[in-house]
Amino acid sequence: MKGIKTFKLIIFLLVLASCGSNVDKNFLPKDFGKVKEAKGYYQEGDRKYKIFRGGVFRTNEINSFKSLFPISINHAVSSRIALQVYQGLVKLNQRTLKVEPLLAKEYKVSEDGTVYTFVLNDSVFFHDDSCFVDGKGRLLDANDVKFCLDMLCSSVDNNTTSSYLTEIVLGAKEHYAATASGEYPTSGVEGIRVINQKTIEIELISSYSYFLKILSQACCSIYPKEAFEMYGDRMKSHTVGTGPFILKNENIDDLSLKMTRNFNYWEKDDNGNQLPYIDIIEITFDDNKKKELNNFKKGNLDMVYQLPVEDLNEVLVSLDSAKIGGNTEFKLQSNKEGGLSTSYYCFNMLNPIFKKHEVRTAFNLAIDREKITKYTLHGEADPALNGLVPNLGNNDVERVKGFNYNPTLAKQLLSKAGFPNGEGFPTIELDINESNYLNEKVALAVKKMLKDNLGVNININYYTSSLLIDRFNKGKSDFWGITWIADYPDHQNFLQLFNGAIVPPKNEPSFTNHSRYQNIVFDRFYFDGIHAKNQLLAQLSYAKADSVLIADAAFMPLYYSHKIRLLQNNVHALPINSMEYRDLTKVFLSKN
Repeated sequence: MKGIKTFKLIIFLLVLASCGSNVDKNFLPKDFGKVKEAKGYYQEGDRKYKIFRGGVFRTNEINSFKSLFPISINHAVSSRIALQVYQGLVKLNQRTLKVEPLLAKEYKVSEDGTVYTFVLNDSVFFHDDSCFVDGKGRLLDANDVKFCLDMLCSSVDNNTTSSYLTEIVLGAKEHYAATASGEYPTSGVEGIRVINQKTIEIELISSYSYFLKILSQACCSIYPKEAFEMYGDRMKSHTVGTGPFILKNENIDDLSLKMTRNFNYWEKDDNGNQLPYIDIIEITFDDNKKKELNNFKKGNLDMVYQLPVEDLNEVLVSLDSAKIGGNTEFKLQSNKEGGLSTSYYCFNMLNPIFKKHEVRTAFNLAIDREKITKYTLHGEADPALNGLVPNLGNNDVERVKGFNYNPTLAKQLLSKAGFPNGEGFPTIELDINESNYLNEKVALAVKKMLKDNLGVNININYYTSSLLIDRFNKGKSDFWGITWIADYPDHQNFLQLFNGAIVPPKNEPSFTNHSRYQNIVFDRFYFDGIHAKNQLLAQLSYAKADSVLIADAAFMPLYYSHKIRLLQNNVHALPINSMEYRDLTKVFLSKN
């Protein structure tokens, strides 16, 4: 692999050491940033690799983060970054996506599934930061956990993820209502209780089988009260966590982001090596996928994902040819069973046009999803011929039947709605994210199909990720595109997007149910799934809820994404999963 020239690396490290408050350049080891041997070996498939530490891991995202303040993280890029600097009570296993302890060294659940007791790890310290006395990070305790979870259940600025806990934790909804009226109960949320310095207890309203998966999300990460009190709104980009890496630059508008290893990190590997292995993480933000792939081929990036579809064949042929010769230029990782993400278009249910069931159904029947995935996406996605929830694996007992392509019936329904051949139908504004290179390709295909099959005119508007999210949260978009990547591997995480119980008054932002869809039949099946006594019963109820969404044409499913990633040959311990969930704590770079 082509490396960065030595003098560039030295300059980079000097600048890095001087630009942040958390790493003092006087205390950086002389070999900081260089790859050197560590103790032990790592098994990768049928091969064993010597473990190394140090080096610079470089990747790219097609758009920047929106906010790294845990309670405001509802964005995939923000979450991927935040989970390297922040930690929660539990985490997901990067390979299996099963829940594992993290800040909590152990936990137990009551027989009725309503009370969770967590015992914290010893010797976990927050990052060094000016918010602490003498700038030294202090020891984590149970009061920090309560403070952060209470904040998540409070009506405070930038809290966009409160519904995850307010709907299920005892007293959380009441606490939110009190804070919304200007009252801040000193005891916090009733169901979040500090037992002692190392033990915290969380009581739920009822049993929720996915609760631990919620706690694995970035929004449930733990930060110190001192940081919130000192930085307030600046916590969108000023991070103080317990994680393996420390954020170095605080400008959201920067074209790149740098993190350095936390020298006081609390975890060690099985060989006694202090984690993390990597010294520096560098992330650029550039939506030019061809440029990104070229940078990878030149050795300027260590990983790329979401490859340009038009270049996939060239990449795969190159890889197959290299395999024949026994020497591949890079590693290909794929999850062809499907990723836990669904791309779809939303209808604003406050818009009189989209209140008509015939219109929503006509839009769905006028779209040839198989043609879109075959020709527009070059076969690197599955057509969304089922429901909102993608294939979750072998335990997915029942798939929902979605929409077939039927332009004749679509025309009939639009005519029944009062718009024969599209006559009198207003021009529809379709809002999409300008940063996703696939969005325009798919939007143009959908635009043509709606025009050809229904006589409906579509204008496409391009917005940055943050502006688009703000628009549909506030009900300013009438028709928009979204790709929902699962926060955790559970049907509920998708179906919550249409939970009518959390729709606010129309003059307030709707952070989860963006389309403000409400259907009491859907809600009943959805809540039956949540409170089911076992996973099989839960899946059956969730399938019924998803079928209601299809019957009601509540949204326009488009495709389910595949996951394909390229790694340089010297990158190890970074397995692919269906969520693009990343934990860089144990990733290492070999010298060659």
